[in-house]
Amino acid sequence: MNRIKTKILIALMMLVSVGTAGQKVHPRYLEIPVPSGGTEVRQNPPVLRWPREKGKNIAYEVMLSQDPLFEDNRNMVKAKTAMAVYNPHRKLNPGIWYWKYRKNGGSFSKPQEFVVRSNATNLASPPAEEFLKSVPADHPRILLQKNEAERFRTFQDDPDARAIITQAQKYLTAPVPSEKDAWSGKKMDDPDQQRKLDLDASQDASSAVYEKIITLSQAYVLTGNQAFSAKAISMGMEVSSWDPEGVTRLSDFGDARCMLGMALVFDTFYDQLDEKQKEKLVWASSARAANFYKSWINDIETKVLSGHVWQHILHYFFQTAIALHGEEPLAEQWLTYAYELFLARAPVLGGPDGGWVEGVSYFRMNMETMIDIPLFIQKFTGFDFIGSHPWYRGNTKWMIYHIPPGSAADGFGDNTEEVLSPGAAYLAYAQEMAKLNNDTLAGWYAREVRKYENPDLSATEVLRWVRLTKTRGLKMPEIKNDPALPMAVVFRETGLAAIHSDPRNTPDNLMVAFKSSPFGSYGHMLCDQNTFNILYGGKKLFYRTGYKITMDDPHRTGWYQTTKSQNGILINDQGQTYSNNAFGWISRFMQGDEIAYIKGDATNAYKNEETGKPEVKKVIRHLVLIKPDLIIIYDELESEKDVCWGWLIHSSQKMKTDPANSTFSVTLPGVKGSGKIFSSQEVRWAVTDTFEVPAVNWRKSRYPDGRLKTYDDPQWHLKVTGHEKSKAMRYLTILQISPNADLNQILTENKPGKNRNVDLAIGQWSVSANLNTDVPPGLMIRKKDGRVAFSIDSKEINLKGEIFNGNQENSSLLIEKKNGQPFIQEAGDSIPEAMRNVLLYH
Repeated sequence: MNRIKTKILIALMMLVSVGTAGQKVHPRYLEIPVPSGGTEVRQNPPVLRWPREKGKNIAYEVMLSQDPLFEDNRNMVKAKTAMAVYNPHRKLNPGIWYWKYRKNGGSFSKPQEFVVRSNATNLASPPAEEFLKSVPADHPRILLQKNEAERFRTFQDDPDARAIITQAQKYLTAPVPSEKDAWSGKKMDDPDQQRKLDLDASQDASSAVYEKIITLSQAYVLTGNQAFSAKAISMGMEVSSWDPEGVTRLSDFGDARCMLGMALVFDTFYDQLDEKQKEKLVWASSARAANFYKSWINDIETKVLSGHVWQHILHYFFQTAIALHGEEPLAEQWLTYAYELFLARAPVLGGPDGGWVEGVSYFRMNMETMIDIPLFIQKFTGFDFIGSHPWYRGNTKWMIYHIPPGSAADGFGDNTEEVLSPGAAYLAYAQEMAKLNNDTLAGWYAREVRKYENPDLSATEVLRWVRLTKTRGLKMPEIKNDPALPMAVVFRETGLAAIHSDPRNTPDNLMVAFKSSPFGSYGHMLCDQNTFNILYGGKKLFYRTGYKITMDDPHRTGWYQTTKSQNGILINDQGQTYSNNAFGWISRFMQGDEIAYIKGDATNAYKNEETGKPEVKKVIRHLVLIKPDLIIIYDELESEKDVCWGWLIHSSQKMKTDPANSTFSVTLPGVKGSGKIFSSQEVRWAVTDTFEVPAVNWRKSRYPDGRLKTYDDPQWHLKVTGHEKSKAMRYLTILQISPNADLNQILTENKPGKNRNVDLAIGQWSVSANLNTDVPPGLMIRKKDGRVAFSIDSKEINLKGEIFNGNQENSSLLIEKKNGQPFIQEAGDSIPEAMRNVLLYH
């Protein structure tokens, strides 16, 4: 049965690969019930989710049973919910389960089926009712509980406490802000720019008063100084007089910070407020919370992503609902929703394997939410979401491989080009992960980060209060000096992978980051399926280009978010569609001691939005890293009609090109990258150092150190395109990245290429590739001493007269001889879990 199901999945997968199935992996709103189709779930219990019914005051009924007829009541679950999601909150028996749902008054859906294995991760959380009952009856509840006040006063000499108190003392003389401060006062001719400046002003004013309130409140908790409480109360009461539908609602971040600022004042200084003050604070914060709840319920839980919600606002809303629980009748609904939403969807952009698809830069905005909400839940109920969910340990590996110690980031997602090192945020986050999960790798990462930079964590707010008051008693785990780190890691659910020549030693490390994501392009994700970035010694060498000015800025929409800015493929000079339905996926991954390999499929990323089908039949990229300094990229490209195929590579450094010899190079202090391109037809070379759409800092954005951002530094762009349009194209690219890289010295063609196929000798290695599009694709790599061989086609590998064949059709094969014995790895295409759910359902 399993073999039959596997064959069906492979057949369906091929349909998706060529775009005829027309399915979406992560549509903007959920379109199919999950889990379904008999899929095996990874967690027990699974969260049941279904497409929402639009409308007001929608409610649902859910039935869950091991009886497909729903007649046996012994293990039957019946529930009603206002959300398009249901968490059973209890561990299910192993076996086959069935479930169905309906909108109140409607008909039940057809039964959905899933399988619970005995080894599924136990994520049985307490029911929302139990969580609500555990919220303390008295105040305070957010920054601390009443019985903690005396202990917190002993923290004053802690560096984090001193930093908070010092900042609060400065705020004592700050003027109490006015609502009129939230107006921009600037006038722009462009209405979109005007709207953004107004939003910035609204957010800045609200954020400034929130920052003062929370710092003053924390300082009061630590010292008992009435001057801090008096100032915080005056600011909170001022905000309570602002119109919740007015200028401070222009920015959802600002709106949420006004909401939480007032809730903090109400909760922290409850015993110092008179009844009128309490009533006003509850009313004003509730008005804002109600707006969020009304816009979220029956929406956010079915949406692939609402970035601001998951970055900060859910965290603010959760705390506000805790503060108002028992004071405002609707707070019970709000807190129930926030609790269930977090448990159902977190990590919203991570999948179970630890990645974060929106990128290294924006993940920093999610750190507090991903740690502090679970700590509230654990404090009130004892349930350890962080210790139970596998994403948290996998996330440590994502940090190590995608934002290594002493290194710039992988290059995927908005603003990542500005992340030149892990910095204080990742150091603080890694330390908390190490303590909370006894995670020795997270501890190692934190220690290694400090070897390259030693930021003052007390000077940054990221996780400072968590560290000072919630994890203070937890010890760092014993750290291994030499942890076992493989060459590469892959995060299939998010579509990320990274290969390193030496992940424990950044100064000598060659890093290749690769992306082909089922999430597609959405929010802060870019049109970068099947693209790569290359770093050496932590410095960017071949790296995507451009700047994020605002989400809708012409430079972002016309260059930065497009495939033109990436190390990817263009078709008729056009890149991938900016849509979460234009997705890719990592279909193969394998690694040994000297070689690591990734195969990505970006066919669906080049969709025609009108037809919903790809413009092409195949956009496949094979990427191989060979220790210590060689990278081989083999692209298979096919279309129904003749098109112009373009191959792109970029650098922030001047790129030297030699089209006659098909070579290019970039040099940084201490490293050189040189490359040579082979193709299935004659090509044209074009290199520029300008953007098609100029970058202008009209917003007057600044770097964290206060410097005005400038976008006038040249960035270099190489585009290689076929002389003629064709239905098929293949590219083979050889790169050497090292302090003394020189492909001209180590690369030779052993014999003239027949039909444009190539047979190369590269130092200790030989490479053969089929570039003739009339024959099946093929890439073979052998080490000349006969100890290592790799092929994307498993039909036959001849290793010094010894013949090896794969056991699967169309699989990749890696053979390494160790102590005279062959170690064989074979990999066929495999499907991310989210894609599997879609295919099984349909």
